[in-house]
Amino acid sequence: MKPEATTKQAPWTPPFCTILSADTDNLAYRACSLCERSLPDHGGPCSVCSRRTPSPPTKFLYRLLLSIATSDQVLVVVAFDRAARVLLGCPASDLLQFCSAHDGAAHTAGQLLEGEMCRFTLKASMRGNAENLRVVSVEPLRTGFRPVIHSLREIYGEGESSVNFDQAF
Repeated sequence: MKPEATTKQAPWTPPFCTILSADTDNLAYRACSLCERSLPDHGGPCSVCSRRTPSPPTKFLYRLLLSIATSDQVLVVVAFDRAARVLLGCPASDLLQFCSAHDGAAHTAGQLLEGEMCRFTLKASMRGNAENLRVVSVEPLRTGFRPVIHSLREIYGEGESSVNFDQAF
């Protein structure tokens, strides 16, 4: 790992990275809409915000694990909501809804990300307790880059629920 990436204050921006794989099995988590603390998948409301607001609303945020290759190493990084939206193109709740309506769409989303070249700004966790570097920002390098949701909509169409990924291209 680059020394700059291990310090809390210095983000690291390799000239380019290639996405080798994306873990789309568990790409989002439930969070409080007010404070954005993570919440259990099937639990109740935020214990902190529920003191002030009865039944605070919840939402889904991205937590996308990516395996990326730089010019000299392979890393596993995590892209949270703001960075992941650049690649995926919609809020997490919209993508989760799309994937639940179309069998295999989450897997296809991971396949669509494979091979994308991007400029990532990476940083260690603020608390220093995270296993993976965090993606602070993403800049796709391909001229014709389109977020994943646009390609998924083309592949699966409006009324179709199962399309073979290999036949779509």
